[in-house]
Amino acid sequence: MSHTFTIKVFFRGDWCPWCNGYLRDFNNHLETVQRHGGTIVGITSQAGNRSKANNGLGFDIVVDEGNVQAEKYNIFVTSKEDTPLRDVDGVYPNGMVQPGVVIEDAAGTILYRWAIVPSEMNFGGATDRPLVSDIIGALERILAEGSTLEGFKTTDMAYLEGAHPDQFKIVQAYLASVS
Repeated sequence: MSHTFTIKVFFRGDWCPWCNGYLRDFNNHLETVQRHGGTIVGITSQAGNRSKANNGLGFDIVVDEGNVQAEKYNIFVTSKEDTPLRDVDGVYPNGMVQPGVVIEDAAGTILYRWAIVPSEMNFGGATDRPLVSDIIGALERILAEGSTLEGFKTTDMAYLEGAHPDQFKIVQAYLASVS
C-alpha cells in the first residue's frame, strides 16, 4: 500500500551549523522517505537561502519570509530584534523561524509535530532536536502499524561532533569567540 506524506523541516538558515547538519541527516534518509511515498521539504524564513546547494540536498527548500507555514503549524518564530542578524537590513524582516519538524499526510492530518522553544540551555534552539534516524524509524512504524511518534533521543554537542565534525568546528569557534 502506498502512503503519501510530506516531512516539513523548519530551520533557521544556511549560516546555522546545527541546521546544516540536520538537513544533511534528512537528506541521508531521502531514499527511504521516497520509497514509502513521501517527500521532504525544508522551510526557512531566510531570504536568498543557499542550503540546498551548500549541502547538496536532494529535496527542495522553500523560503517563507512571512512565516506563514510556521504560524500554520505553531512553530516558534524569533522576532527580528532577537536574531543574531538583527542589524542586517532585509534579513528576517518578519522574524526567524526556529527548528521544527511536521509530518503531514496527503489529507492534511499531522502524523508528527515537534518544535523547539529557544532557550539558553538549547543554544537558542540549536540543540535538542529529535534524531532524524529515530523520526524515520518511527514514521515507518506509523505507516506499517498506525502507532504514534514519541520518545526520541535528541541532538547534543557529542552528536554534532560525531555526525558532522565540520559543523561542530564552526560551533566550537563561535563558542570560543563569545567566551
